[in-house]
Order: sequence, then C-alpha cells, then structure tokens
Amino acid sequence: MVIFTHRIITSLSIITLVLTITGCSHEQSPKQDTNTMTTFDLVDFFSGTTIGSGFVQDRSGEIIRTFEVVTTGDFNNDSGTLKEVFTWNDGEIENRIWTLSRTGETEWSGSAPDVVGTALGKIKDDKLRWSYTLTLKVGGKNVNLKFDDQMWISRTGVMVNHAKFSKFGLHLGDVVVSFHK
Repeated sequence: MVIFTHRIITSLSIITLVLTITGCSHEQSPKQDTNTMTTFDLVDFFSGTTIGSGFVQDRSGEIIRTFEVVTTGDFNNDSGTLKEVFTWNDGEIENRIWTLSRTGETEWSGSAPDVVGTALGKIKDDKLRWSYTLTLKVGGKNVNLKFDDQMWISRTGVMVNHAKFSKFGLHLGDVVVSFHK
C-alpha cells in the first residue's frame, strides 16, 4: 500500500511539473487593442464646457461619496486652463484650476494649486493616462495622495475617467467619472 501511494504521489508530481513547464513556455498571442477612436484629443474634448458625474469608492469597493462636476477649458493649441467645479453630495463645493501644456507629441504636463510638483500625462490611442500627487483635506489634515488617472473616450464622445489613489503604495480607493459635452 505504501509503495502504491508513493507511486501515485510521484506520478502526480511529474504530471504537475510537466504541466507547469508547458504552461510557462506557452507563448500567448499579444492582446488585441480594440480602439474606438484614433487618438484622444485633450484640447478638443476639454475645450468649452463638459459635464460629469462620478463617485469615490474605498478600497473595498463601497461608494463613499458622489459628485457632479462641470469643467470649462480654454486652450490655445498646445496649452490652456481647465477649470473644474465639483459639487459633492454633502453640499461641499470644490474648485480646481489646471494649467496644462503639451510637452511632446503625446505628452502633457499639468499643475494646479493642490498638485504637488507636476502632473504628467501621456496619450496612447484613445486613452490618456495622468500621474500626479494631490493634496486633499482628510479629517481636517492635508494628506498627499498619489493618483494614477486613466481616461478613455468612446466613439460616442463619452469619456470615462478612472483614477486609483494610494498612500505609501497602499491602494486606498478609486474615483470614477463619466464626462460628456
């Protein structure tokens, strides 16, 4: 019985090893990019007024706050300002004015009074990805949170923005916004 059990364990170990090696060596075909638009055009989308609705969720996925946002963009080719007015579900009004500049064919930089340093953005096809640190008031204290902010524009002109925020590398939550002209 011991020899029989040993043979089964040995056989299963060999099968597992072979499957692991074959699985690791299997070359997967590259993921197809299903773009709906050739290029995300920041100036075109944010010039004039856009309206958005969104929410903040904690790291467990629970929605903890909702908001409406109106943006007004004033651009002159490769630079401009984007004014944001957030109206939160608890009645708080928050304003932010971004100064944005194109720094390369697909790169942008941005600054705002509550942004630490410079926000860096890169366009790839129908997506725009920003990386920045934002100072927010949390419990009466200023807290710097790192944002990984991704925007995607659909063929219908709706732009969805999903931003993950973290502190010390620990994911704390997400902001999701849907914009339209």
